[in-house]
Amino acid sequence: MSMPLPRPMKRWLKHTLSVARGAGAPYGKLPWAVRDFESTYDPASGGYRVGLDGHLGYASVELEVGRLWYALVRLLRPRVVLETGTHRGYSTCNLAAALRDLGQDGHVWTIDPIEHNHLWLGTDLVPRITFLKKTSDLAFESLKGKTFDLLVLDSDHHYSTIIEELRLFEPCLKVGGHILMHDSLYFDGVGAAVKQLGDDPRFEMVTLDTPRTSGEPARRPPGVTIVRKAAAGPAVVPNPALYNWHVGDPWQTPLLRGGAGNGQDIHVPPAM
Repeated sequence: MSMPLPRPMKRWLKHTLSVARGAGAPYGKLPWAVRDFESTYDPASGGYRVGLDGHLGYASVELEVGRLWYALVRLLRPRVVLETGTHRGYSTCNLAAALRDLGQDGHVWTIDPIEHNHLWLGTDLVPRITFLKKTSDLAFESLKGKTFDLLVLDSDHHYSTIIEELRLFEPCLKVGGHILMHDSLYFDGVGAAVKQLGDDPRFEMVTLDTPRTSGEPARRPPGVTIVRKAAAGPAVVPNPALYNWHVGDPWQTPLLRGGAGNGQDIHVPPAM
């Protein structure tokens, strides 16, 4: 007559078998191609060494931000994610890897009108990602009827682009869902859109510094903003007077830290 295994022994055996079957990957483990890309990261500047001459490029989010996106997905547990601004797909891979590691049927839809050599190609993340080679407005037609748990908006940083993405996709975001926005301090175009959300009681938000040191002294942290949609309501109303906003004066304090942006006051129309 065999004796039943103690409960701690059962847990250990279950874990050992899951690892043997390929499950139970270490927290934050990314495919080799993504880790190879991370090896080109220069933490002193927040950029990546690219090209044969190893010059610094800043098209992808800082490594720390990519890993923050991974951690936030593990924390918030979304199932359906929409990303704008794919580039090589470093952020995309972190989002998809977190969904994979949650063990659910999560999926990332990522949008960019330019197709690069994506980092997820040939990896186990492929089934988790759908790439749409379109601008956001055209992609919206392909995504009609979908409801998202998380929006990651990091495409063209002009106000006209980001506010249009919010106008289109925020109504598709579940109440209690989140919006992640990169470069909200350096680019006043993004900052102006973030300020509109901050002035709306439907949203809760926080803006954090990031480690990138490129740019003028007053604008060195590109910043990230994390937004939570607390309630449903009318979509944001674009302000045509801000359509040309992009960086603003890089020598001045960022708009979201009390600066005057492009030297103009922001008059946001009330929601209708």
